[in-house]
Amino acid sequence: MPPLAVLDASDFLTAWTAWPPGILVLAVVVVPYLVWWRQAARRGARWPWWRSLLYLAAGAGTLAYCVCGPLQVERTSRFWVAALQVGILASVTPVGLALGDPVRLRSLTRPGRHTGSPSGAAGVILRVLMFPVVSSFLAIGSLMAVFYSPYFEASTRSTLVEAVLVVHLLVTGLLFVLPLLVEELLPRWASPGVRALIAFGDGLLDAIPGIALMSTSSLLFPGFPAFASLGVDDALMDQRTGGGVLLGVSEMVGLPLIAAVLIEWVRSDDREARESDALADSIADSIANSVTVADAVEPATGLWWQSDPRFADRYRARGDRDG
Repeated sequence: MPPLAVLDASDFLTAWTAWPPGILVLAVVVVPYLVWWRQAARRGARWPWWRSLLYLAAGAGTLAYCVCGPLQVERTSRFWVAALQVGILASVTPVGLALGDPVRLRSLTRPGRHTGSPSGAAGVILRVLMFPVVSSFLAIGSLMAVFYSPYFEASTRSTLVEAVLVVHLLVTGLLFVLPLLVEELLPRWASPGVRALIAFGDGLLDAIPGIALMSTSSLLFPGFPAFASLGVDDALMDQRTGGGVLLGVSEMVGLPLIAAVLIEWVRSDDREARESDALADSIADSIANSVTVADAVEPATGLWWQSDPRFADRYRARGDRDG
């Protein structure tokens, strides 16, 4: 068996390829965001620069590294490289894209829409898929399906299946992450505290696929290209290393995701406090204006019937005669 080529550290910086499906996915991710960004700027909407930076760097940047960069070039040379690619596409890239808040950015380009939440039949379907229990099991189930079915091996032999895998991982990751960072996409009971608890629970569930790969005692991918040049023991070691990489990536992303949800919690509390203060100030101003108007009315003098229009002339005339 020919030995495997040695991977140098420089290969993970310089090995790039123009994979057509990857370029297409990148265009679908980046172009609409840039268009919405420009349209929002034309409408005079203020948009945080750091959100765009996170979207393009942590989101589109990691996507490019996976589908056109070293992970795409070397995905069939080592199993752990392929596992790293899967982990980033399923966990890191969706978080980066969600932090860019494309839902709210799109809503700023649509007059009369104050929320980016979906509507209509498509909105109902999306809300079902984004429901925390559903989206979490979709994400975990997708990873288990990738590594415990012919799906993964097929992606190493077919460009179409590989492209489907990339889109599949991105979509299932976004279905879980977006609702955690965008308030309008979850029911009202999903307060920031509840979302933080959901993120913590998902961090525990994310460990399952990686631990399963690490603890397996049989070769799950005998048709993986790189395993043709390895003995069974070396192939098993590579497979278990891939499980460790997958576990590390999923848990590494869990903490920043929880932190992002907690930050949104603090921002939400500050926003609610400002709204409450504004409402209290408005009520106080209304009361003050009412008191001012009441004070401006000249108080009545004399007996009550002297100010009554029905009797005022009578008593005024009597007063004149008495005078």
